[in-house]
Amino acid sequence: MYTIVVISAWSGCGYQMMIFLAGLKNIDGSLYEAADIDGANAFQKFLYITIPSLKPILMFLVITTTIQAFKLIVQPMVMTGGGPDYSTMTILQYIYEYGFRHRNIGYASAVTLVFTIFLVFVSMVIKKLFREERAA
Repeated sequence: MYTIVVISAWSGCGYQMMIFLAGLKNIDGSLYEAADIDGANAFQKFLYITIPSLKPILMFLVITTTIQAFKLIVQPMVMTGGGPDYSTMTILQYIYEYGFRHRNIGYASAVTLVFTIFLVFVSMVIKKLFREERAA
């Protein structure tokens, strides 16, 4: 199981780093100059400028990575086949097994619909967690 997690994280790492780098390049340099004038140290600049500026990108990456993790199918199917005792079977592999191997398309479609609703709910929760505090 841990090998599947490490391989999946490694395969998605490049995509996430590329998005982070694009976000870092979009941070306005004048914010850092103003912080320098105010006497902020490197940690304060990171905490009060870099992290808040990357917040929308971080939210996007958390949502997409969570969805990618839930729809993982290739690594467990190739490496373990879902075993031993279904311990590495993912929900997408379960849908595939019932839809194509057991030819129970109706059941697989219903599970897919519930899975989609679950992913929408998880995405909304993550989005709510990253919501900015609004001044009253």
